Amino acid sequence: MKRKVLARAGWLLAAALLLSSCATRSSTQITKNLWQDWEASDLLMQPDYPDAVPVLLVHGWNGGENTWPDAKRLQAMERRLGRDIYYFNYRTAALPNRYPPLEALEEYFELYLKSFPVVDVVAHSMGGLLVREYLAHHGKSNIRRLLLLSVPNFGAKGASTLAELAAVLPTGNVQAQEIQPGSDFLWQLNSLGGRELDGIKVLNAYTTSDSRLGGDMVVDPVSAWLPWAPNVTVKGDHHTLPHELDRFPFIEDFLQTGAIPAQLAVKPARRDLWIRVRRYDGTPLRFTTTSVQRRGTRTGNWRSAGLGLCCQQRSSMYDRGATTVIAENVHAGESLRLMDRSRMSVRVIQINVPAGLEMPVTMVEKILPADR
Repeated sequence: MKRKVLARAGWLLAAALLLSSCATRSSTQITKNLWQDWEASDLLMQPDYPDAVPVLLVHGWNGGENTWPDAKRLQAMERRLGRDIYYFNYRTAALPNRYPPLEALEEYFELYLKSFPVVDVVAHSMGGLLVREYLAHHGKSNIRRLLLLSVPNFGAKGASTLAELAAVLPTGNVQAQEIQPGSDFLWQLNSLGGRELDGIKVLNAYTTSDSRLGGDMVVDPVSAWLPWAPNVTVKGDHHTLPHELDRFPFIEDFLQTGAIPAQLAVKPARRDLWIRVRRYDGTPLRFTTTSVQRRGTRTGNWRSAGLGLCCQQRSSMYDRGATTVIAENVHAGESLRLMDRSRMSVRVIQINVPAGLEMPVTMVEKILPADR
């Protein structure tokens, strides 16, 4: 027995030495590459064209400098544009942690922007929501042009799963909570109807694929479509546009001249409905999965398929606890019924899907009359 233990210990020691030697070689190369990247990033962040309007890159959730082309490619892009390119980085990651909500980060973003009299911004994914949130509360901005890349303007379904997983710890992940479809954060932002973008040249770009979903595997076209700006699509995944930022001619054309591509995206055919209900005094109602149903025709059966609710947890700094009922792929003639069980007797609230929905996502808020 003792011999077996010694033999096993010897084998483990040999394996450890082998692994450590491999790690030493690989870590040496990794360290060398890191130093090269840091040196290139440092050169990139130094001003070379102080009289030209700079370009500011804003990454998304769980992103950073690696969201974009490497610093050497960005330096080459700087030379072509004759303009400086800078990063705006902030605290974010997929793991549960006390990452700041977007409403707090917008103030940090405002301080950073004060360094530039005028700036053009390129924002990827959640970074686009951060910029839109900043603009919603700062009517006078020094942003001249805004390029949005694969932004979940109406939420990312994967964020709901990540928020649920992160909820096992007290800190959760508030950024994931905010970018869920139907979140209070997204409801308040999109209720502005694009007014936050007034006075700014905006182009919204997103990717599509040949998959069954037709989206970029993170944000589907219904969410990526921005109703208040020109939209353009390319083939790829969620990271194609930022990773290949310097290889799309329409991007450099927009940054240089504000030119909008001649070939614009076709509006997604699917229509989704977001519904919120409030009492006459403004108190929001909360619903459960068992209290919401839909039917396709006036005489059809009530069912729960194609429905979602948001959110179990707080999803903005000013969230009062409203439930957003999300009905996917709706059409005229459909009905939804929501059962208010907060009273002694159940109140049934029926909402008919409006005819002629123009936008991929329509938000409807119903105010209940006072009880008699």
